[in-house]
Amino acid sequence: MSWDRQRATARDRAQGRLLDDWLTHEVRPFSAFWHNRLGGRRVRSLAELATVPVATEAQLAGAGGAGNPALLLLPTEAGFKRHAARGDLLAAAREVGGGGEDARRAALFRRYKPVHVHEAGVARLLAIAYSRSDLDRLHLAGARLVEVLGLGADDTLVNAVPAGPSLRFWGLYHAALAARMAALHPRGAGEAPLRPAVRAIAMLPPTVLAVPVAEAATLLDGLAERRVPLRGLRTVLTVGAPPSPRLRAALCEAATRLSGQPVRVQAVWAPESARALWGECRPASADPGEATYGLHTYPDLEIVEVRDIAGGGRAGEGRDGEIVVTSLGWRGTALVRAATGAWTAGLAATVPCPACGRTVPRLAPAAVEGAWQPRIATGDGRTVRVDLRDAPAALTPEALAAAGATRWSLRPVSGRLVLTVDAAADRAALVELARRVGIALGVDLEVRVDAAAAVAAPQLGDAGVAA
Repeated sequence: MSWDRQRATARDRAQGRLLDDWLTHEVRPFSAFWHNRLGGRRVRSLAELATVPVATEAQLAGAGGAGNPALLLLPTEAGFKRHAARGDLLAAAREVGGGGEDARRAALFRRYKPVHVHEAGVARLLAIAYSRSDLDRLHLAGARLVEVLGLGADDTLVNAVPAGPSLRFWGLYHAALAARMAALHPRGAGEAPLRPAVRAIAMLPPTVLAVPVAEAATLLDGLAERRVPLRGLRTVLTVGAPPSPRLRAALCEAATRLSGQPVRVQAVWAPESARALWGECRPASADPGEATYGLHTYPDLEIVEVRDIAGGGRAGEGRDGEIVVTSLGWRGTALVRAATGAWTAGLAATVPCPACGRTVPRLAPAAVEGAWQPRIATGDGRTVRVDLRDAPAALTPEALAAAGATRWSLRPVSGRLVLTVDAAADRAALVELARRVGIALGVDLEVRVDAAAAVAAPQLGDAGVAA
């Protein structure tokens, strides 16, 4: 059975087996952090995984010191012999042959030694390390990404994503390499996109142009002003949280004018801690240019969940919430139910994609990175990230009722954090409520009474603003 055509029930069973094997034979025995966090629980299904507490960025970043080394899977030779699955032991034995200690060390290093690192995290720096075997998986994920996008070896790519220790740059690099696609990655760190893109297009006329979503409109306008020829262009990949329908349509129109033929705009994105990039499949030619059916994931390489921030449990299918990832089967940095801080409008896990028929879980094409961690100005002139996910614990129905309010929102406004309620029968109680929320978040906040603003979405931070 192929990775992308399994029925939901069969896929869930397969994920349960892979999860049990990974946690039992690698994660728990080879990482003290995860050994302590998982305790003695056996996790053999997605339902049992839901009983594992979500790991926050604050808990993960710096675990064990700089670069969060406590999250790494680093077995000793004796530990590997004792805990590794039989199949992995036999494969390692074949590699070693009669090579002795150096061969045994090389076999262990290939599987587990960190050789490549990405940066992740929103408010705190999180290191995501890849072993040599992980890079093979990143390459595999790249091949699948290209397949989902509907691209191939006949395409040529100009990648205007800046080079750096990011999943976005290296994920696209491996995707092009896996597809045997001619590719140019011309942009250095700190460079604006236009000049590198113009140079690259002159050397390699692209059929595919990849660009950070926030810079896509500016880059296309700049290419048009310079009358850069793009006659072969047929795909623009926006790299980052998917563009809004309005922006997608504008990009499609601008790219089509440059190319002289219809151009599709497809999003490529994943939170930096997710290990592999997700992509949107190519809609049918009869679909409007802004059509999209969501970001396709890889169920044998990861488990993607959406959690309800207020309730703490999993959100129902198609319901919005925070993306939580488990890096299923990866070595290097292991993540089990890691909270990404990214909001999504929902996850479709049981309905095949209407465009391509794949049955993999698909994330809705509306997402916001760092949705609950806005930058807030402090009284001493600094700017800090504030984690709003702790706010609902203080904004209980009882606390609101004491102030005479029922509905609320908590959002950044011009660099200030503003708590808005629909009514206030007791001003002193409202001020006390705001004070308690501020203590929970570690920052002063402003309080307002505005019924319309209190009920308007998003309620908390930027969670939902993309919708």
